[in-house]
Amino acid sequence: MMIKNPPVLSPVTYQAMLQHFAVPPGKTYLLYGDKPIFLLSLRMAAHGMVHGSSVAVVDGCNRFDVHFLSRFARERKLDVDDFLHRIFISRGFTCYQMEQAIVHRLPAFLAKIDSSTAMIFGLLDTFYDQQAPLREVRQILQRVVGALQEMKANGISILLVSRKLNVLPEERNELFSTLQAGMDTVFRLQMNGDIPELFLEKGALHDGTNGSNLHEHHRERNSELVEIPPRPSQGRPGDF
Repeated sequence: MMIKNPPVLSPVTYQAMLQHFAVPPGKTYLLYGDKPIFLLSLRMAAHGMVHGSSVAVVDGCNRFDVHFLSRFARERKLDVDDFLHRIFISRGFTCYQMEQAIVHRLPAFLAKIDSSTAMIFGLLDTFYDQQAPLREVRQILQRVVGALQEMKANGISILLVSRKLNVLPEERNELFSTLQAGMDTVFRLQMNGDIPELFLEKGALHDGTNGSNLHEHHRERNSELVEIPPRPSQGRPGDF
């Protein structure tokens, strides 16, 4: 099969992404790419918390970094304890726990803390576990995406942060495409040497910057396959 050349995209700024995510509420974002995506997302959360917002995080890949947030607050001479009391985390170690946290607990918890912002780290990391049948995983992902769209309709902005892996068995790679298709706006972060660059792949920003749908190209890209080892079936309870 002939592989089409992807369209050339211009980098967008972190500030443009942050401002578009913040106002107005009611959005579904996906940020994926190289390793700094998680710290970049925490920086977005921190900027919202500076202005008094609370943020709920569901972490499926153990990337939440409280030390980064503490350092962010100290550098700005903020009360660290007060600052950290505005972020809440629930960790999931299986796709079943992630579904419970996102579909059944997250909407009520956001209402309880009067927040309109949620972040989900590594949703698909738990879905690649071969102990979970693919048929079940597909159904769970559809329910999760449906719950995200419902939260969006209720004025909640959700940022999903995910690595993009090519996994074995290959059938599970379709999960990432399903997730991309279910999001309004998709950003990819790519390291250019030591410099991170953001690209808008789907959606549009207030300044008129438009993304292109690169999903077909990504499905055809020939990259190294990674086998995901089974995860433990039980994990620590989260904060919500």
